Amino acid sequence: MNSKERFRAAMDGDMPDRVPAFYQHLSAGKHVLNAAGLTMREGFQDPEKFALIAVKGHELFGFDNVMLGWGDLLTEARAMGSTWRFPERDFYPRMDRHAVQDPSDVDKLSAVDPMDDEFWSVPLRAGKILQDGIGRQVAVVGSTLSPFFVATELRGYENIMMDAMTSPDIVEKMVGVSLESLKIYGERLSSLGVEDVFIDDSGAAGSLVSPEMCEEFDIRFVRSLIEKYRSLGLRTILHNDAQLPYLDMQAEAGAACVHFNNDYVDLPEVFAKHRGKVVLMSGINHQELLFRGAPDEIEASVRKVIELYGGGPGLIIAPGCEVPFKSPVENMVRLREACEKYGRG
Repeated sequence: MNSKERFRAAMDGDMPDRVPAFYQHLSAGKHVLNAAGLTMREGFQDPEKFALIAVKGHELFGFDNVMLGWGDLLTEARAMGSTWRFPERDFYPRMDRHAVQDPSDVDKLSAVDPMDDEFWSVPLRAGKILQDGIGRQVAVVGSTLSPFFVATELRGYENIMMDAMTSPDIVEKMVGVSLESLKIYGERLSSLGVEDVFIDDSGAAGSLVSPEMCEEFDIRFVRSLIEKYRSLGLRTILHNDAQLPYLDMQAEAGAACVHFNNDYVDLPEVFAKHRGKVVLMSGINHQELLFRGAPDEIEASVRKVIELYGGGPGLIIAPGCEVPFKSPVENMVRLREACEKYGRG
């Protein structure tokens, strides 16, 4: 099996020849950008450069996929009216002004076709380049935020939390418009022949909202998005690296796979409850272990997860979230090698 076939088999719940290693966003990005001879800002603006950066990441680390999106968290909201600014150093853009300053601004929002936006269209156009170039050997995976997550970047998190208590209809409108834009994104992604899409839904957590609020403003919209993506032939990876994640709610929303940070869950309980029902993407500590740890420690962590899972299909190994910018190359490579070493069917 090549990387794409291995990843496809894992997402389908079939036995791969080894547990796949999943690469998220621009992990250990300093080395990737240096290898490409490009800046992050260039990647944001030019699909050919975005594609080259993605290819260099694959060449450096050898994971089983490349992603059509980075961890900036603002691209979708910017396309819908929020504004951003790039810092002086080469890094992700920062929020400048939220689109919804006043509740009345909600009426000005409308769904956006990503291909009509100068920035949101870049990873999609890069997707065509990657599909034509390495798409037969490596899984090309789309990337977006959940509808509620986009809405928080349209309004600001504190404001949207207050709105949820005082003017829930305003929140519903923001999330609804975000949902429609994300459905169009799925249509554009499907037209490229992409089969999988990563959805960051890290707001669905007990550390942030109540279960009732999560269901009302987050999960039910995610459920609708997943249904749309499924109708387009897209398998979904629902990501949540927050503390106290509502994994049960997310697993029941219909995603093919749920991705979590191992440090924030009871891993034996998660495996016992969800093994065989949904693909589990187990996230190795990215903030400390992959950033500051030794390769042997990373190998031991991967081995422990695979042994705890107990063999069989339905497991993918990944970082818990995007790996810090200056993380060592050898740590990233050892994670992938450990999947090969201990994850044989």
